[in-house]
Amino acid sequence: MTKILLSTGGTGGHIFPMLSLYRRIKELKRIEDIKIITDERAKNFLSTNNIEIIRSDSPYRKRGIIHIIKTLLYIFISSLKCIFFLVSFKPTIIVGSGGYVSVPVLLAALILRKNFILYETNSVLGRVNRLFLPYCNKLLSGYPEIKKLPKKYEKKFFHVGQLVRNEFLETSKTSNSIKQKDKVLNILILGGSQGAKVFGEKLPRCFKALDPSKIQLSIKQQVIKEQLAKINDFYKNNIQFKISLFEFKKNIHDYIVKSDVVICRSGSSTIAELSILNKPFVAIPLPSSMDNHQYFNAKYYYDKNCCWLLDENSEDFEYKMNNILQDIYNSDAILTNKQNNLIKLNKKNAIDIFIKHILDEDGFADK
Repeated sequence: MTKILLSTGGTGGHIFPMLSLYRRIKELKRIEDIKIITDERAKNFLSTNNIEIIRSDSPYRKRGIIHIIKTLLYIFISSLKCIFFLVSFKPTIIVGSGGYVSVPVLLAALILRKNFILYETNSVLGRVNRLFLPYCNKLLSGYPEIKKLPKKYEKKFFHVGQLVRNEFLETSKTSNSIKQKDKVLNILILGGSQGAKVFGEKLPRCFKALDPSKIQLSIKQQVIKEQLAKINDFYKNNIQFKISLFEFKKNIHDYIVKSDVVICRSGSSTIAELSILNKPFVAIPLPSSMDNHQYFNAKYYYDKNCCWLLDENSEDFEYKMNNILQDIYNSDAILTNKQNNLIKLNKKNAIDIFIKHILDEDGFADK
């Protein structure tokens, strides 16, 4: 029988794809047990008992020697915990999906000479995956090509597609038709599970500059709790469009389906979920994302005419955003074209392909 260990970060973008994989594998008869190792943040999303919580951090998150020392201490203590856990659990297969939470798990795997697979969700190979790439059996990827992949390790690379939440897979089966917008352009603004501060500062000014006699909008916007009152007051006093503000929603797929276009960051999980629902989006990459991976995530879709791509720090940000919205409002063909291009990219059997790779007996000496 096979035991599987999944390692991932605790943010929604990390944990949701791994949770979908966890649930599918759990259904397989040949699997004796499966567990997830993650960090404290995952408690906001997980209800399963089959998780182990460890502590880790990125040495790049803050500057200063104190932060580096604390990070190394976290990694050391968590690595010891992972060694004892691996000895006890005896996983046949270990999957690391990037993020610094995976470092202690993969270090323990190296020390115990356990085989492991890496999964890269971004279009740029992450630093943790780069560090452990020489020692992994396979590198599975959500993108057909990724940057910073050394040529000598290309034989380890396999494109499996993006893992997405089960709710999105199920919704995609019944929401594949091209949606024609009505006289109102329905906009959904997403900033990730914690919202995006800049969206609460710049986007309201964009909407204020639009002429209600020339465009009709219905806006649903995700905000962080600290901004809720301030943004609500701004919209109430300056905007004539229909506005609805909300914090994190578990049924966000329903909001996406009912929208015409989504304005969002370009984390791999977010745009994978939009893609599988054939939803065009305006990507505003997080400028501080490691190795600028959010830009390259969005650039992949932009080059295939599936989305728009804006720099939040550009001087003409508001002008470009308003032009995009006005163009969409004036022409159904723009959205339809991008929806059709998204349909061509969708790889809805990603989980099945992924499972086939991790259960492949080749390369696992302890099976």
